Amino acid sequence: MQSAKAKISRRALASGIVGLSLGASIAPAQAQFRLDLGKIKDIGRMLKSVNLDEDDEIELGNSLFGALIQTMGGIYRNSDAQSAVTSIARRLFETSARKAFGWEAVIVDNNEVNAWALPGGKVGVNKGLLRYVDSEDELAAVIAHEMGHVEFSHAAKEMRKKAFYSGLSTAAQAAAVAAVDKDARIGTGAGMKSISMPMMRLVTAGYSRDLEAQADMNIIDVFSKTGYNVMRGAGFYQTLLDIVPRKAKGTTSLFAGHPQTTKRLAALQEAGANAPQPDKLFNPDYYALKASFPTRKIYKRTAS
Repeated sequence: MQSAKAKISRRALASGIVGLSLGASIAPAQAQFRLDLGKIKDIGRMLKSVNLDEDDEIELGNSLFGALIQTMGGIYRNSDAQSAVTSIARRLFETSARKAFGWEAVIVDNNEVNAWALPGGKVGVNKGLLRYVDSEDELAAVIAHEMGHVEFSHAAKEMRKKAFYSGLSTAAQAAAVAAVDKDARIGTGAGMKSISMPMMRLVTAGYSRDLEAQADMNIIDVFSKTGYNVMRGAGFYQTLLDIVPRKAKGTTSLFAGHPQTTKRLAALQEAGANAPQPDKLFNPDYYALKASFPTRKIYKRTAS
């Protein structure tokens, strides 16, 4: 059994990760934590030794949101489009069981067809994705899927796995652990900033198969409460299959390769087969969004 001295404060860990990701942008007075370096040898053990609670998730998401948006291209500077996405997302967010989260969605100035979510209810939707959604149901499906990762604390679960921190060098791991020593202060070294890299990789490149499947099923739950059409929403997965070359090896938080994405599409369609299939409704917010991002069907590649 771990001694009381060796236990890590959950709040300290969340704050430590934030400090490491933002480097000099966080005040030194905010970066003091309790950690017995004699017991914790590397960042892997550190992350495995703690369970983040809801307040930790909120702190982590709030602190990383702006940094990740800037890393990925910054906020898309179109207030009408941002307002439209906010309005559509708000209706979905109201179904969440995580009422303490400060849910928000923003359009990111990035052309990759992707979306992502941070703990605490922070959702980023790339402008590149908006060019391929062909109905409000499809956009709602994307947001509901990303909500699922937040609802079920998927990031907190994945942080304990080796894959999360395996990309860090030995020196970066050592610097990361040293930074959360009770007497340490956050500096500007690369090792202290590098913890943001695995978090960005996680939320943008996707989770394990079982967690992605759970996030997909969140679409069914959210749609049952909001009246969207599951079968139309699932059409976005087919679009991903159409625009991504069959031999492509890269994954995103929405696409996991052709075989796996095909299985996910089939599972979503099967789960939604008995759900109500309402007619398409006219939503001024969605059509205002499409005025800025008309659907690019002409650029779709065939999955050959």
